[in-house]
Amino acid sequence: MANENIKAVLKEAIYQRRSTRSYTEQPVPDEILEEILDAGRHAPSATNQQKTHLIVITNAEKRAELRDVMTGVVANIPEKEDMSPILLSLIQRAKQGTVDVTYGAPVLIVTANKKGSVNAAADCACVLENMMLMASANGLGNCWINQFFSFRDEPAVRDFFAGLGVSEEEELYGALSVGYTEDLQTTPLPRTGNPVTYIR
Repeated sequence: MANENIKAVLKEAIYQRRSTRSYTEQPVPDEILEEILDAGRHAPSATNQQKTHLIVITNAEKRAELRDVMTGVVANIPEKEDMSPILLSLIQRAKQGTVDVTYGAPVLIVTANKKGSVNAAADCACVLENMMLMASANGLGNCWINQFFSFRDEPAVRDFFAGLGVSEEEELYGALSVGYTEDLQTTPLPRTGNPVTYIR
C-alpha cells in the first residue's frame, strides 16, 4: 500500500531539485552534511557491496588547491575545431585565469570506487542522486560535477586525490557541489527529453 505522505514529499524533492551554479560562503552545518552523506550511503549498490568512497572537501585551502590543479590541467588541453563548445570554453577560460568547476560551493563531495569494476559508475550515480535529493530537501543548492571523472587519469588530479585518501585501487567518478545560494530555483523545468517506450 502506498504511503501518500512519503510519496508527496518524495515527489516534491524530485521535481524541485535544480542544478545550482552559484553559492554563498555560508557553511553547511555538520548535522545537515551528515544527513546528506548518510542518504548517499543508503543508496543501492551492485550485490550490496557498498564500495563507493565519499571524499568530502570543506577545507577552503584544499578547495583552492584543487581549483589550481584543475585550471592547470584544463589549460594544457590543445584546442581543436571539433571540440564541444563547453569544453572549448572551459579551456579558454582556464588559459585566461582560474577555472572553478565547483562554482564556489563550500562543500564538494567526490565519489570514488573500485578500479575496473563494471558497476562502479552506476553505484556512484545512485549515491550522488540520493545526496542531491537530500540536499534539496534541506534547502541547499547542488550540482553534479563531472570534470574530476573526465580528468581522473591526469597525474596532477591523481596525485591530489591520493593525498586525500583515494587509494591506487580506486578511481574517481561523479562529484557533487553543495551549498546555500541566494537564488534557489525550485520551479520544475519542462521535460521534453528522456523518451519513454512502452511495450505492453
